Amino acid sequence: MERLLEALGGEETISRWIGVGVLVAARVAPLTLVAPWLALRSTPPVLRAALVLALTAALTPLAIESAAEVPSGALLGLFAAREALIGATFALASSLPLYALDWAGRLVDTWRGASLAEVINPHTGERTSPVGDLYLMTGVFLFLTLGGHRVAIEAFADGLTAVPVGAVTVQAGLAEVAMGAARLAGSALAFAAALAAPAAAAIVLVEVALGLVARAAPQIPVFFAGMPLRAAVGLFAALLGLSILVSELPPAYRDAIDSAARLVLPFGG
Repeated sequence: MERLLEALGGEETISRWIGVGVLVAARVAPLTLVAPWLALRSTPPVLRAALVLALTAALTPLAIESAAEVPSGALLGLFAAREALIGATFALASSLPLYALDWAGRLVDTWRGASLAEVINPHTGERTSPVGDLYLMTGVFLFLTLGGHRVAIEAFADGLTAVPVGAVTVQAGLAEVAMGAARLAGSALAFAAALAAPAAAAIVLVEVALGLVARAAPQIPVFFAGMPLRAAVGLFAALLGLSILVSELPPAYRDAIDSAARLVLPFGG
């Protein structure tokens, strides 16, 4: 056993590798929980854990070169919480275009009346949204096809050097992080509104037409007769809007990854 420890660099070296690995895993874990481009909401926990282990094993040799002195005991838990916050910040910022697609789809489903038929997904415990799921899966497919996952993981790895694990920093940069996060959230909401705008306009026209029909022929049950028309027109407008705005997604992905990389820099002090 002593010879094995000496071959591996000694007990101190092994302890450092383990400590840095724990902190890297804490920073990686939010990616598997928050970022749809890495793991969807329905991804089994076993697969999420495997992703955390794989990324930790791949990134720890890079992180250990610039990592600070890693504490032990309860302090290690506090440092792990800091790393989890950094990882969650990167995961949320890099995934905002995908969340905007999901929000836009849910808005369209609400406007076209599909929310009346919502059911609870037994895997996630959340309400389903057909157009929201379609938008999200289309966005994830395009993200992976363009190699966005490679660019995002590369930017995440660069952050391990720019913001070393285990470093003790002041809190002066947290205000900058909060302001940057607010700006990104506002941009994502505007992007979601732009995606849902064609469907909103089409559904408003349908409602106006149904109102005119109801005024001209009050005996027609416009509400029930208009439900399939609303649903069909809303779905057609949603697909048309997505086909028009899909060209805007690649630069939105790139901007989100760049913004995520910049947003974690204040954590470096």
